[in-house]
Parts: sequence; C-alpha cells; structure tokens
Amino acid sequence: MTKTKTGLTALAAAALLSFAARADGAAQRDAASDQDSAIPAHQKHPYDAAMPTPAGKAVELKIGGQSAIAYQARPAGEPRGAVLVIHEYWGLNDWIRHEADELAQLGYLALAVDLYKGQVTTDPETANKLMAGLDPAWAAQVERAGIKWLKAQAPKHGIATIGWCMGGGQSLQASLASAQDISATVIYYGMPVLDPSQLARLKGAALLGIFAKRDGWITPDKVQAFDRALTRAGVAHQIESYDADHAFANPSGGKHNPAAAKDAWAKTRAFLAAHLQ
Repeated sequence: MTKTKTGLTALAAAALLSFAARADGAAQRDAASDQDSAIPAHQKHPYDAAMPTPAGKAVELKIGGQSAIAYQARPAGEPRGAVLVIHEYWGLNDWIRHEADELAQLGYLALAVDLYKGQVTTDPETANKLMAGLDPAWAAQVERAGIKWLKAQAPKHGIATIGWCMGGGQSLQASLASAQDISATVIYYGMPVLDPSQLARLKGAALLGIFAKRDGWITPDKVQAFDRALTRAGVAHQIESYDADHAFANPSGGKHNPAAAKDAWAKTRAFLAAHLQ
C-alpha cells in the first residue's frame, strides 16, 4: 500500500511539473519578443466582444475622390478642445467608439477615424494581417482629413491625437504630419519615432506616452530611447510606464489591468486638460 501511494504521489507530482512547464512555455510564447517586428504578433490579448453601445454617430470624410467613414462624439455644450482618436489593430470597433464617447463626456469633440476601410475583426491573426497590410499613405490621408474636420468643427480650440497599440504609433504619425495644428499627442504603447530631427516638429506641443514594462513589442529599451530622443528634440513630454502587459488599458481584452488603466486614464485626462483650451 505504501509503495502504491508513493508511486501515485510521484506520478501526481510529475503531472503537475509537466503542466507547469507547459503553462510556462505558453506564457513565454505569449510574451515573446516582437522588438524588431512592425506588428505585435506575439503580444496576445484575447478579445471580448461585449462592449458598450456607442452614443455618437457616423460622419463621412472626403479624401480626394474617395471617402472614409469616421465616428463623431460631441460634448453637451461648447467643446473645450478636439481629439482625433485612432483605433487598435482590431479596427474601428465599439470599444474605440466608447473611448470617443468618454472624451465627449469630458467636454471634448472626438472623432474616431477608420484606417481599415470598414474592416473590423475579433481574431488576432486577422488583426495582425490587417495591421501588416495597412497602407501608410491612406492612413496619413485619413488622419489629415480627420484633423481638418476637427479644425473646421472646433476652430477656436486646440487639437490632440490619441491612439492605442497600432493607433498609438499612428497618433504620433498624425501629429508629426500635421504638427502646425496639434497641441498635444497621447500614445498608448504605440511604435515610437526615435529620430530627434523628426520629433522636433512637435516643439511647442506636448506629448504623453503610456507604456507597459512587460510589453514584448514596445520594449522598455525602446521607451527609454524614445524618451531620450524627445529630450534631444526639445519636445515637452511625459512618459509613464506601468508594471503591465501590452494592451493593458483595453477593458475588452484579456490583458486588461484595471489599476494601471485607471491611473493611465487619470493622467491622460489631466494631460488633455492642461494642453487643450
């Protein structure tokens, strides 16, 4: 009997070790480095389709002979500023529309643009393909059209850009391309620009960078390099890094970190209030 119990105990221990090894391996694959990649292919954050119902409405942006559909969220009264909102690699979904609604509740005129021409997905592999296939020229045109629309709708107020993941990098690109019209830029774990000569276009504006210390795509080394480049460029900036994973601010994703997200949003609100008039 003792030998049997001992044998069963050993088998159970071996099974637990095997399970732990498999779980550890899966976690390592999940957080594998994308440091040299253009897309966050290994920064898995499962998607939860249950999101708030949008309160705003669609608007058509004219781009040459084409058009792009965007989502507008308006404040109850006169706006205190305007914000261009740029989606993650999933596309313009209801979570991003909800973020625009949140900004409108804070008093901002918000416009969430669609860089994917109507394509939206809940599948990470498809999202990777959509992001990899993004046409930079089209994205730039859409972003410029969005900023032009905001400028026309709120001519007396400053304009900011904000984006998450892919949209974080596009937020920076949009600000660089229309620097003369931009008062503030917010980047949530998006691809940085490390050339001080390019970043110098943002002198006179301000930048808030929100990053994750466990991000295998926008790694801490990249964040530090970005911080140094902004300093050399003479751009007023604030960098915040959290003990969290990529996409930690997305409440519809599996990597959501409520405490970090709450603090990051509080800092975002304070930053926009300070730089948009």
